[in-house]
Amino acid sequence: MLVLLALCALCFAGYLYTRNYLSARAKQNEEDVLKINAERTQEYNAAMAEHQQQSAADKDMQWPAAAASGWDVVDLTAYPVSEGSLTTVTRKEMLEGGLLLINRWHMMPADLTDDMMISISRTSRADEDKNNNIPTTNSSLMLQPVAVNALMKLYGDARAAGLDMDGIIVSEGYRTMEQQTSLWNKKVESLSGSYSGERLNEMAMRSTAYPGTSDYQTGLSVFVYNYKKGDNEFTSTLLHETEQGKWLYQNCWKYGYIFRYPIQGFPYADTVDKSFKTGYTDQMKVYRYVGVANAAAMNTLGMCLEEYIEYLMAHPHIAVYSDGTLKYEIYRMEGGYSDTAVTVPYGAASYSASTDNMDGLIVAITY
Repeated sequence: MLVLLALCALCFAGYLYTRNYLSARAKQNEEDVLKINAERTQEYNAAMAEHQQQSAADKDMQWPAAAASGWDVVDLTAYPVSEGSLTTVTRKEMLEGGLLLINRWHMMPADLTDDMMISISRTSRADEDKNNNIPTTNSSLMLQPVAVNALMKLYGDARAAGLDMDGIIVSEGYRTMEQQTSLWNKKVESLSGSYSGERLNEMAMRSTAYPGTSDYQTGLSVFVYNYKKGDNEFTSTLLHETEQGKWLYQNCWKYGYIFRYPIQGFPYADTVDKSFKTGYTDQMKVYRYVGVANAAAMNTLGMCLEEYIEYLMAHPHIAVYSDGTLKYEIYRMEGGYSDTAVTVPYGAASYSASTDNMDGLIVAITY
């Protein structure tokens, strides 16, 4: 009996010890947890304070001052893109954005297809405002819709300025791969009697693009010339020497178009040569849609399309001003091959996004 009582006492003592130990351990664990939580809370609060301080600093960062008069491009590479909301841009929208670069060094993408194009003449004739009609050599000429719409506004405003645009004819637009292949083969055949091998290809490429490398295949470029039946004086005059041609050259950027292939002395004596970038030395009356914001920047910077994309690669965030007022904010990011979320700053009136076909996506914001 005494042994049993001793065992009971021993068990009770062990129970009390274990309970006290576990209680103390639980209390210690609770204190440890509270300490760890307090440290994590402190770290979180410190991180949030630093983030808020940095955000406030970014928000308060003053952009470089723009010129008080005229057009000016300001480099914002060291500054964050203005605060805004995320908007998804589709690959199709990127192909329509205007900055798709196709030349002898960059092939057209496979997903740029014929069904993305519309008839230039049929679309313009169907518009309610007949002043927007675009004369073409035939109704089969096509462009991407954004390029047709901009060209219609250009023709309409030129007529509103008192110019007769019925004799300014579009003779080239979008070319299919089959059409470009046919043109290439004809050019090579015409030169084959004088050249061969690599020299033959080199000579052919001076005026005709290898299939898949023609800017016409973007669906964003047009070739224009002047012609009026019965008016030999007008028809025989060079386009850039007509009033219409001068107006077109001087004002096309306001509608998102640029003169695509400037060469030394063409179309005007003071034209700066860009053939070392474009790859073409022939006199070609080609106008290319790039979007209004980008055209304004290119016009201000005096750059051709190839130069402009290279400029944005080196300066991926810029702002364009007119008389000291912000008009456009443009930034470049990597991507452009699939649907992508981009930042559209608060207060933007509109935006466009374009693949440049050089591993970049360029977003142009209009204010």
